[in-house]
Amino acid sequence: MNSDHRQSSPLRRGIHGLARVFGGLAIAAGVLASIVVLLLAASVLLGIILRSISIDNSWTYDLDTFCLVWLAFLGAAYTGYRGAHVTSGISLEHVLGGARLLLIVRFVIVAAFLLVFIRSGYDQWHSSWLFDEKTLDVVQWPVWIAKLALPIGGIGWLAGEIHKILASLAGELKTPSNP
Repeated sequence: MNSDHRQSSPLRRGIHGLARVFGGLAIAAGVLASIVVLLLAASVLLGIILRSISIDNSWTYDLDTFCLVWLAFLGAAYTGYRGAHVTSGISLEHVLGGARLLLIVRFVIVAAFLLVFIRSGYDQWHSSWLFDEKTLDVVQWPVWIAKLALPIGGIGWLAGEIHKILASLAGELKTPSNP
């Protein structure tokens, strides 16, 4: 069986298509993280300017905090997609040669953690939404905005993990055993 036949099978094309969809979701998390970095920089700069001319800027502190929360979880999603997270799986893959079974076991463990994380994040967001939590500053930001970063970031990270496992199964991902 040659590689052209293997690549043209409907199952392989389907897996490749799904990998692209999930990869696109993870890339979207990276794009959003970039936008949040710009918003954070603008907010910090505005806070400095307002403080220097003695204008109350307590609301920029909350905006900075919200941006940092979003950046942490969207950034985690994107670095997970890029394989830049430092995990025990990286060490094992180098020691054991990145066997497919190890990749699948690693995916199951990470996906299980992320599913619990997403559910917990959703519960926190939903509770904040229902109780209409607000910050204590003048603007009274809704706290659910920051808490929404948890399930969204977790979904982005899970999308990146799904992309990696599907790409590996389709034979497209370069692993230590599949250069």
